[in-house]
Order: sequence, then C-alpha cells, then structure tokens
Amino acid sequence: MLLSHCNGKYSRERSRAEVLPYQYEPEVGEKTSDVTDQSDSEQESDSSSDEEIDHEFESANAWRLQTLSWCKCGHCTLSPKLIECFCCHEKALEYDEYDALLNQTEIQGEKCLTTHPDFKDNMLSENVLKIDVCRYLQENWPLDDEDLERIHKLYRLVAYHRCSRWVFQILGKKKRRPFPACVYSKIREQFASPDGLYTHFKYAKTSKR
Repeated sequence: MLLSHCNGKYSRERSRAEVLPYQYEPEVGEKTSDVTDQSDSEQESDSSSDEEIDHEFESANAWRLQTLSWCKCGHCTLSPKLIECFCCHEKALEYDEYDALLNQTEIQGEKCLTTHPDFKDNMLSENVLKIDVCRYLQENWPLDDEDLERIHKLYRLVAYHRCSRWVFQILGKKKRRPFPACVYSKIREQFASPDGLYTHFKYAKTSKR
C-alpha cells in the first residue's frame, strides 16, 4: 500500500511543514475528516472564504438543491452546496475549456466530461495519483496516525488538483473555479469518505484594503 512506500522514507527528522501545496486551485474538502488539524478542507481551506455570498445567485438557483433536472450528462448528483449544482454541459457554456473537452468526449459517443479517457486515467486512477500523494506526505510529514487513516482524503485532494490543471492549466494566484457536479461525484465515489461527510468548494480569500 502507498503508506508502506512513503512512511519509512519521510518519517525521520522531519517536522511539520507549513505548506499549502494547492492554494491556487479550486477548493473542496471534508469537514470532519481532516488530513491535518490546520485545514477543514481537502485543499487548505485556511486560504479560502465563503464570506461574500451572492444572495441573488443563491435565490435564483435554490431549486437546483432539490432536483437533478438541470443535469444533461447523466452523471451529476445533488449537493448541499449550490455552487456545485451545475452540469458539465452548463459549465461548457461559461468556459471554453469545458466546451473543448466535451466536444472530444462527444466525438467518442459519450455525453459526460467524466467519461473522457483523460479524466478516467488521471483523476480516478489510484496508481497515477499515488505519486502525488507521496509528494504531499513528503511535504507535510509527520502526520498523526488518525490523519493517515484518512488517506482517501489525500487522493481526492490530488485528484481535484489534477483536474484543475487538466481543464484550466494554470488559473493563477487567488483564482479558483468550482467543478461541475459530475466531477465531484465521480471523484468522491472513487475515493469515498467512510462517513460520507464532505466540505465543499470555497473561493480564495481576497485581501481587504
């Protein structure tokens, strides 16, 4: 297993590093299954904020929390976080990057971004993600035994990071974009939290002047 390869190498003479490895990417997380005590999300929520809520957006789209009628790809699931309740086909109307990837997917006779071969090979493969997880462990060692039992969270973290690079390449500092519901659903299904509890997308904090 992964930890047998990583533990011995990095457990000696290593102090906990204050590293935020994916601080410029979309943040999603798991509120009650933290990998570190510093964060309540899967991508370092201490640099994210939900303070500024668009109440007009929330009001206009509240219906999405109750139905999947907005899903066009057949792979979305309901989320308690409204910003995650959008299909990949809807995101394609907003971002050209999704449109290009969906075109490639539809050429192969599929309808969902998550059925693209690149997504399945890079975001859902434990063997591929194992290298990124080892890198995270190296940068953040030592972790408590309780944290190590939550290795599923690290796989989700690096899967989200890879997906952001795959779709948007480099977003830049303090720029994050939520994924479509189907992306969250497939990654959480593949690397599920045993208790089924997750925190969700958070925008990066902006400095107030």
